[in-house]
Amino acid sequence: MAANRAMVTLVREAKGWSQSELAEKAGLTQGYLSKVENGLTEMRGDRLEAVAAALNCPVALLENTDVQRGLEVSCLFHRRRKSRVTVGAAKRIEAISHLTQLTVNGLLNGVDMSTDITVDRMDIDDYDGDAEEIARLTRAKWRVPSGPIRDVLGLLDTAGIVVVIRPVGTAGQDAFSSWPPRHPPLMVINNGLPVDRLRFTACHELGHITMHVVPNEEQEDQANRFAAEFLMPADEIRPQLRGLTTRDFNKLLGLKAEWRVSVAALIQRAKSLDLISDRQFREFRVKLSQLGWHSAEPGRLPDEEPQLLDDVIARHRTEHGYTDEELATVGLMLPDNFRRRYLHDNGDTRPQLRVVSS
Repeated sequence: MAANRAMVTLVREAKGWSQSELAEKAGLTQGYLSKVENGLTEMRGDRLEAVAAALNCPVALLENTDVQRGLEVSCLFHRRRKSRVTVGAAKRIEAISHLTQLTVNGLLNGVDMSTDITVDRMDIDDYDGDAEEIARLTRAKWRVPSGPIRDVLGLLDTAGIVVVIRPVGTAGQDAFSSWPPRHPPLMVINNGLPVDRLRFTACHELGHITMHVVPNEEQEDQANRFAAEFLMPADEIRPQLRGLTTRDFNKLLGLKAEWRVSVAALIQRAKSLDLISDRQFREFRVKLSQLGWHSAEPGRLPDEEPQLLDDVIARHRTEHGYTDEELATVGLMLPDNFRRRYLHDNGDTRPQLRVVSS
């Protein structure tokens, strides 16, 4: 079977390599690889195996024809600082998204997730741009108790949202998400984020998944507003932030521990609720900088880990008798790469989703 030229490009871009770099590592010419990726010649046999070895992936991945482009790309959302993401990094992010989706689809094949709560589309245009109202409705539909959310990733697990934490190849990208047809929503979150930023990022992506059927120019601001209301409902946190001054950083650290959000997010929330002026907001930002808290805040929060895929993998092992090598094959990955990315075996004892054979 010949390689799928689109998949060759996708895996190469996920590595962040140029055609010349891949050709050199595979012992081929850049001209030949260019013809392959442009559909002018087929790649089979020894050359296909050489490219797969260079890319550290199974041949089956390069032969796979399930490359979701078109509409799926338009539904790929990002939480990023745009000035820090180059064109090459953006291509790598998109490629990683598609490859992660392929692995997740393979792992979910043959299982059916039964959840007590579900994600409902609430198109932002149908709510006149009111992201806060959608956040309040989501909390209500999911029966989230009043006050802080103790475990954001656990909540997403119970809603059937697949969360994968892995390197995405750039510090300028916190996460990306998509909801392809006939599949559960997927979030990929950059590893190494502080817990407060991880939680806000996950809620930001939940906003995208819930509100944005297609992208719009205001989507990042809307997702931020959704996340702020979802994590810190205005009616509940407003009394705690009223009268805030730059002398209240100890109070802010206490609120950080209570609400499990960053001090910076609390200050931004006070600003968005008109509890501090523009001048006060600037003073807070200056104080944060002076304290060195822009890069790392004090106050350790409890770790959170997604559990859904761990549960799916456990069921494949125990009920279907899959070996780790067979799971890697299902996920279109080499065993060592699959173990590193997906086999955590962390002994998490939180209640699992009801995952049953399909």
